[in-house]
Amino acid sequence: MIFLDHAIVLVRNLELAAGQYQQLGFTLTPRGGHPTLGTANHTIMLGHDYVELLAVLERSAANRQWTESLDRHEGLGGMALGTTDARATREALVARGFNLPPVVDFDRPVALPGGVVRARFTVAHLPEEASPALPAFFCQQHTREFVWRPEWQHHANTAFGIAGMTVIHPAPDTAAVAYERLLGRARVHPHPGGVSLTLGGSRLWVVSPGYAAARLGSSTLRNPTGVEPLGFTVAVHDLDAARRHLTRHRIPFRPFGIRSILVSSEWAGGVHLELLAA
Repeated sequence: MIFLDHAIVLVRNLELAAGQYQQLGFTLTPRGGHPTLGTANHTIMLGHDYVELLAVLERSAANRQWTESLDRHEGLGGMALGTTDARATREALVARGFNLPPVVDFDRPVALPGGVVRARFTVAHLPEEASPALPAFFCQQHTREFVWRPEWQHHANTAFGIAGMTVIHPAPDTAAVAYERLLGRARVHPHPGGVSLTLGGSRLWVVSPGYAAARLGSSTLRNPTGVEPLGFTVAVHDLDAARRHLTRHRIPFRPFGIRSILVSSEWAGGVHLELLAA
């Protein structure tokens, strides 16, 4: 089964972004790092997925993709698709004609009450042709018990999951063909603005520039004619509690959908953040 493991938010100043997300009502894990990759992070652990705030500490070949994205802008930078066997997933995709590099094993320290442990992961990176709307990789979590901790899953805004991510693409129908090849036709569906991909309990909405401009206003779009990751939708248990928290911290928001509010990207590390009552 393919599902969303986590969404990646690329930021230039990790502590500044961490402060923003804490004011938005999220509980963050302590700062972590990936020494072999030259990156550092904070995570926002939800029910079955999470958001990773990721910064590059030192430019290198290992983090070139993230560095190049940050040279353009901060914000939604990628997605990790969950798998229980990254090596088998890579082998299956190679057999289907995808050109994937070897899998990468790495770990990062996690500070727990009993001491520091190592959270371990295996990832299989996807080429752009496989995920043309958003950089992506498959991620196998070997130590979920070190990552999804109850003390990190309670949030003042009552968040509990990533309902979806939104990316502008100049030709959503063309992108749909690539995702049908990657995920299977049953996971790719028509959407009023383009196409919707089913990723377990989450979605990736690939929408046209015109649809995004109509929903957000053309002045908010950085690249109105190309591929542009916009942001994500977080499901909350209590939208009124989320409103009260944002008001208390003087963070502006506006009604967006029938059951949602929108926080502008300037308050969320370059991400248009929708909070959705679910």
